[in-house]
Amino acid sequence: MNKRHIIVVLLVLVLIISLQACNHSRKKKVFDTKPVSIKTFNTPPGADPNVPAELGGKGFTGEGWVTKSDYNILGDLKAIKGGRFTISMRDFPITIRTEGKDNNTDANGLIETLLYETLLNLDPVTGEFIPQLATHWQVSEDKLTYRFRLDPDARFADGKPVTTQDVISSWELVSNPEILDPFFSVMFQGFEKPVAESKYIIKIKSKENGWSQFYFLATALKIYPSHYIGGIAGKDYLEKYQYRVIPGTGPYIIDSNDIKKDNSLIIRRRSDYWAEEKRFATGLNNFDEIKIDINRDENLELEKFKKGEIDILKVTRAQVWAEKFNFDEVKRGLVVKKKIFNEDPVGVSGLALNMRKPPFDDIRIRKAFAHLYDRQKFNEKLFYNSYWLMSSFFPGTIYGNPSNPKPGFYLDSAKMLLAEAGWKDINPEGYLVKDGKIFEIDMPFSKGMDRYLTIFQEDLKKAGIKLNLRETDAPTLFKLGNERNFTIINISWSGMPVPNPDSYLSSTSADNVNSTNWPGVKDAKIDELIGKYNGAFDREERIKYLRQIDEIACSYFPYVFGWYGPYQRIAFQNKFGYPECILSRTDNFLISAIMWYNDPYKVSEFEEALQNKEIDFPIQVEDVKYWIDLRSKLNAAFK
Repeated sequence: MNKRHIIVVLLVLVLIISLQACNHSRKKKVFDTKPVSIKTFNTPPGADPNVPAELGGKGFTGEGWVTKSDYNILGDLKAIKGGRFTISMRDFPITIRTEGKDNNTDANGLIETLLYETLLNLDPVTGEFIPQLATHWQVSEDKLTYRFRLDPDARFADGKPVTTQDVISSWELVSNPEILDPFFSVMFQGFEKPVAESKYIIKIKSKENGWSQFYFLATALKIYPSHYIGGIAGKDYLEKYQYRVIPGTGPYIIDSNDIKKDNSLIIRRRSDYWAEEKRFATGLNNFDEIKIDINRDENLELEKFKKGEIDILKVTRAQVWAEKFNFDEVKRGLVVKKKIFNEDPVGVSGLALNMRKPPFDDIRIRKAFAHLYDRQKFNEKLFYNSYWLMSSFFPGTIYGNPSNPKPGFYLDSAKMLLAEAGWKDINPEGYLVKDGKIFEIDMPFSKGMDRYLTIFQEDLKKAGIKLNLRETDAPTLFKLGNERNFTIINISWSGMPVPNPDSYLSSTSADNVNSTNWPGVKDAKIDELIGKYNGAFDREERIKYLRQIDEIACSYFPYVFGWYGPYQRIAFQNKFGYPECILSRTDNFLISAIMWYNDPYKVSEFEEALQNKEIDFPIQVEDVKYWIDLRSKLNAAFK
């Protein structure tokens, strides 16, 4: 061997040793958790051999049916299973049932997603239907009859196979008014009782034609085991399962011993989840343990987060985000701040104007108030310029009409509109007078709103309007709105992933007490478009109809629109892996429990950095606009 060869060999050896040293220094965390099982029924995998192919059994071809196999996935292909994840919530759920009375909390929503599944799901990018418990589906020509073919592989956590009888029993449960959930019981009463055509094929007929009927049936009907809930009375269900958990088909379970009332709740990953290898589960459901930690005090919650006892926080207040997230771990990159711009459904917020009676039966007055509500000033002075100004009934989504009016603060324009409406004279106190009465209105509000409403009060006075602010509690405020016993009222509605304008913009909803159409929007063209929207099974058609509805409804100025945060504002310990989008397109921050995972190398490095303050992580970009960029592309394609 000559000298040159000796040098080359030595260099190679040095390189190998260096690489080994690097690999050795990058330690891999070994998690001390593991998945669990409660399986008691060992049903053989696959379809029942007694069910023929034409009835959904082995050999079923799907000819004449719809399915989807090339859909987008939400998870990260690099995801690793294992470890724990702790989420903070302010209140312990009144019940851990996912149906019936008192089930509408964040905790219940997370439990529902982790433990139970529906017939179909939605593509996380396109919103198209994709398989879940059902592999195939059909819609009849008259759009009234739906058929689903259940996946013969589907199993409940106890090992029992999923059959059409489970679908029937689940429908009977959720449509039962005795469970005291009027929204869902009425919605599912819109279908005739499901009919089992075989062990795997179920037929369900809708009582009315509408795309939303199919959507809610396919994606909102959670399937429970008939051997638990079959034939149960509504009252018995409410009592029996207040804090007892029905096993579902989902990837997680809850053990009664893990329920610590008013303190915490642990949800454990199953070792025998039936869909572990299915495409829709790729990269998801990674944590062995998900803990819901209850922290009613905001300051205590933040301190626990700083100590690493909580993994992720949703920060709702702009002031907290701006002033309290500048501690050492943030500066060192150990805690990450992110604003995820997505389409987590945002409802309408702002001032509802009762168009049924004076003065807001006059559109000129409504427009004047829109010009006197200085949202930009509120945003800059009170909210750290953190929010976007609302101009649609479908803010931040592809459904909003981009040409809607966007009124700003214009005192002169407001005065001109008021004068056109007959409010021209001014008394010695500076208030407008008409027919011997000053322009004076009362406005109920809840504590905390006065920060900006007192500014609004001052600006109204500049235009000659006297606003009397009447503080009340939230239940009273809601009662006044439902009974239409108000002139102007501040309200913030929650949104829905798929809009249902029938409930808050139709003429029927304007007249129905307890509907959310508080301003009283009534328009025949809107009613016609709602009918077309409900019957449109094509997504682009639905977008077109909603944009037309939005344009007409906004032209009435029924609300003085407020503002919204088009993002999830979160902070988290920098030890997790996640997809590029970080959160899904239409969910809130709780989806992190499903999408994220413990990266064993990052966890090890994170723990080392906690002990050694000379170790810093790179500071990440705060704004994540993955979904905004995608929506821009979709909007361009739609046009």
